[in-house]
Amino acid sequence: MNRTKNALAGSKNAGSNSTSEGVAGGPGNQGVVTGSVDSKVRGDGGGTGNSGISYDLQGRGFQKLPTPKYDYQGEGRVVVEVSVDREGKVIQANPGSKGSTTLDEYLLRVAKEAAMEARFEAKPSAPVVQKGTITYNFILK
Repeated sequence: MNRTKNALAGSKNAGSNSTSEGVAGGPGNQGVVTGSVDSKVRGDGGGTGNSGISYDLQGRGFQKLPTPKYDYQGEGRVVVEVSVDREGKVIQANPGSKGSTTLDEYLLRVAKEAAMEARFEAKPSAPVVQKGTITYNFILK
């Protein structure tokens, strides 16, 4: 009972000397309740998964994740399943995978083109062909 009382007593503290990541005190979402600290999804984006580009390719970083050419009045998320060789080159890309929110032909095409230009870190111990995903979030400007 004392541990609970002590924990709640500290809840009125104005600051923290925590060493965790992030910038507290600013506007916006400080995290996503359904997120996982063990997530392997990496990339540039808005943090909540609603903008930018992200990828999931177990155990590899990226060297280049090009932004699709986007001069179109359409929006949605396109998940592209990619096959990557040991050198990090994308050898196949299939847009419209599970998690996509649009099947717009233009967005699928430009997402595939951008995915084919992506490069990942070389990994000699990787399978001959490693599968993963690149997610593009198209948002009207």
